[in-house]
Amino acid sequence: MFKFKALCVVALALALGGCDMTTSDGGMSLGTDTLARAYSSTKSAVGLSEENAAAAVTNAAFGGLIGTKIGAQLNDEDRRLAYEAQLVALDRGAPGAPVPWRNVESGRYGNIVAGPLYSQKGLQCRGFSHTITVSGDIKSTRGTACKSPEGAWAAAA
Repeated sequence: MFKFKALCVVALALALGGCDMTTSDGGMSLGTDTLARAYSSTKSAVGLSEENAAAAVTNAAFGGLIGTKIGAQLNDEDRRLAYEAQLVALDRGAPGAPVPWRNVESGRYGNIVAGPLYSQKGLQCRGFSHTITVSGDIKSTRGTACKSPEGAWAAAA
């Protein structure tokens, strides 16, 4: 119930902040004002720690691909690098081949392994695993991502 409530608050905060969307290079990205409002709303509404609120907002902005379990242990740059690697793995990665990412400043690193592409309800989907290493501690999560008709990957429900 707590995760559902947190997810609803994040989704609502991002939706309400939609007026701050900006376009760059032909794509849609969230403005920093929107993310700041979503972070504040999430933190106060569900009593999350500062780190977990930031992870929840960033993960929501990245289509839910990183996951809150792993995302809470990463800083913003780690999450950005992980998200970029995730997109490469989902778009072009060979099934079973790891796509690595590394943040030399934080020392955190990980890899994403995408499964084979399949069709689900008319969408292209792939299962994936994401493993990170933080201070020698290894964490792993699994999920499924589907590609919208517009071309954006998001975690499958």
